[in-house]
Amino acid sequence: MSDFKDMINIINGDNIEKSLASDASGVKNSSEAINEQSLTIEKNSPQFNNNLIDENQKALSPFNVELFTKEVAKKSDNKGRAYAKLTQNISGYDIASKCIADVVFKLQNTPVKSFASKWLPIAMRGTIGTAIHDFIQGTSDQFTELEPSLKIPSIRFSGRLDGLIGNNVLVEIKSCTYADYAKIIKTRSPRLPDFYQCMTYKYILENYLKEAQTANVKRRTQPPILEHYKIDTLQFIYVCHEILASDIEDFGQMLNNIKHIKKSLNSKSNSFFFMTALTVNLTDEISKPYIDFIHDKIKRINWYLSNNKQPTSDDPYVDTKKCFFCLYNDICHLK
Repeated sequence: MSDFKDMINIINGDNIEKSLASDASGVKNSSEAINEQSLTIEKNSPQFNNNLIDENQKALSPFNVELFTKEVAKKSDNKGRAYAKLTQNISGYDIASKCIADVVFKLQNTPVKSFASKWLPIAMRGTIGTAIHDFIQGTSDQFTELEPSLKIPSIRFSGRLDGLIGNNVLVEIKSCTYADYAKIIKTRSPRLPDFYQCMTYKYILENYLKEAQTANVKRRTQPPILEHYKIDTLQFIYVCHEILASDIEDFGQMLNNIKHIKKSLNSKSNSFFFMTALTVNLTDEISKPYIDFIHDKIKRINWYLSNNKQPTSDDPYVDTKKCFFCLYNDICHLK
């Protein structure tokens, strides 16, 4: 806490002169051992922006968060537009989380005014989620297969698993908020959409394995390598973060939430107290209703696409609770 108190003192104006004097002394001593030429940035270097550094230019404005928001929106729109052009398949996330109308609009290449995310912090959360995946997958040797590709042209499905352990354990890595994480460790249950996504991969592995292995399609990763899979165990590796994921504006309240979660996890004996591996054992009886849901939703999506139709309001997979985040909200007749 001493570092935090020192920072507060500096912010409040206390001991500023002492801090500056100490810093200046350190810089002076260090500078004697540094070759100044090694710190010079060549103007021909690709990291040097000649448009920004110009002695004849007026001083530029400091970093502007409002401008950054517009920059994020533009990049999000460009990324979404490029993705829409390439997307020709149903994903596990489509089955687990999306309204069927959203999926059908996407696969029919329905034009929209903007492909930018309706909630821009998703862009940063996506980057954090990717980093978490990379860290776990790149560090652990416990997985027997990483990112196996599941491309099934006959049902327009495409997905990639996070990991497999043997022929029976399917692993999904998820990042989440403190609020979600607190519920997960209290109930020892995965979030429902995450469960449906894993069950979708189980359904594909057990029913379309040969097609996944032999389909003549482009893949970024190799297909599953074993001859047979019988998934009876799902593992959800949850890692929580709170970056741009909470409405809490009071710093003290946020710290109390963190302390509560640490206490719930007995974190003194767990160095990764914001990470948990939740295991769910499956039986055919438990799996059946979820597998039936997945089978039927994939079938319905394909019917709409084959007949060039759009879902009607009586479709059981229409979910108007998802309208706010849907890119097709402005044109959808079901909202």
